[in-house]
Amino acid sequence: METKGIGAEELIRIEENERFWEQLVAEDEAQEQAQEETEGVVNLVSVDAEANECEGGSDAEALDDDMAFEEAVARLERTVTASPRHREIYLKLLEFCLERRSLAEAEAHVVEYPEYPYAAQPAYRLIRALVDAGGLAWMELAEDGSIIYPEDKEGLTEDEADDLVASFAVETTPVGDQVRDQLSPERRLSDLLDKVPQRMGTYMDVMEFCSEPRSYKEVHDLLQGRDVLRLTSNADGQPLQPSFFLDMLERSGGLAWNKGWKVTEKGKELLARMGRASA
Repeated sequence: METKGIGAEELIRIEENERFWEQLVAEDEAQEQAQEETEGVVNLVSVDAEANECEGGSDAEALDDDMAFEEAVARLERTVTASPRHREIYLKLLEFCLERRSLAEAEAHVVEYPEYPYAAQPAYRLIRALVDAGGLAWMELAEDGSIIYPEDKEGLTEDEADDLVASFAVETTPVGDQVRDQLSPERRLSDLLDKVPQRMGTYMDVMEFCSEPRSYKEVHDLLQGRDVLRLTSNADGQPLQPSFFLDMLERSGGLAWNKGWKVTEKGKELLARMGRASA
């Protein structure tokens, strides 16, 4: 790792963050594998059910459309959640592009996200990943800003067709909007706080404490000795560690790594709604 110009404390923070992401990716890969096995069983059941369907008219077509939409949503959701490093970037992009944005505008917006310095892809590739997964519509624009459709290129040579295109734009699709809503930080944070009410205060304390960037050790010291660690346990029956709260808040969009663990804008909004003074 290049260390020139980086202080010892900052280097420790970066290495700490790298270990966190490695652990998170490993956990997500294990969860994804288990989900794929479950989906395989579900797909077999679906095939059997389809084989037994009677011929139908508009109702069957509507059902097919609904199933196709749900499958598209599931596909995009897998793309969005596949890499913890990119999840919040993807969701912010889907929200930003609810109205049409030029490609340059979208790229410029991505590089401003606090998560971007830790992304494994350049802004263009992140945008294209959402396009390829059906979350963003890709548009070719003429000089006057109008959309160029396939029929506009009929009868033209490849060079002539290329000359029509002056710029590109992206816009969130209905599938992208659905995934954006399902995985919104507001929804995820609300679900997190409601899931185990006795942990709510600790989650709020951690977000409030992280109004400025904090290291894991600082969060560890904040929570050390609290009853919530001693009296609650993880899935393996072991006492909770402070890293659990960082993990869950990061996954839910309440914290992000920005030279330390720092509360997100959505986390600040939640603190404000809950009447936390530092919000």
